[in-house]
Amino acid sequence: MKKLIMATGLTVVALTGCAYSQQGNTLAAAKIRALKPANQYLNDVNIRAMRDFVSRYGDVADVLWHRSNDTYVAVFFKDSVQHRVIYSSRGDLSFIMKYYEESRMPRNIRAQVKSTYYDYKIYVVQEIETPDHPTVYIVNLQGENEWKKVKLCQGEMEILEEFKKGK
Repeated sequence: MKKLIMATGLTVVALTGCAYSQQGNTLAAAKIRALKPANQYLNDVNIRAMRDFVSRYGDVADVLWHRSNDTYVAVFFKDSVQHRVIYSSRGDLSFIMKYYEESRMPRNIRAQVKSTYYDYKIYVVQEIETPDHPTVYIVNLQGENEWKKVKLCQGEMEILEEFKKGK
């Protein structure tokens, strides 16, 4: 049951994450409110989540924390990569999402995608790290007449979505 809930949550966040990365600082998910930097109280963030965050990333500048009923989300940029670190309400790490361009992709992942989709441009890459699970890559591809969203995990590649471009 726990795996089913985690898989469902991961899928929802993965599908809404690309919308978030393309919309700037607006949130794609409903019922999440941003803790504004001007009046942001770090005491509002679960202490276990904050300790884990600081141990992983140190003192990162311009971290924006978001909170919903059951999660805390830290959003920040580091080396031109957008990071979203998601914690449960108890402060346990749920998963880490990174958004970046083709130039930041691991070579083996890029080679695997380009060997099949050599005529497509890699638009954005979403890397999802979950504790005790393999890393998942979701690659958004732009072709001449279509868009594709491809998922890579442990050397396996599958198409998640395909869209035809309008004329």
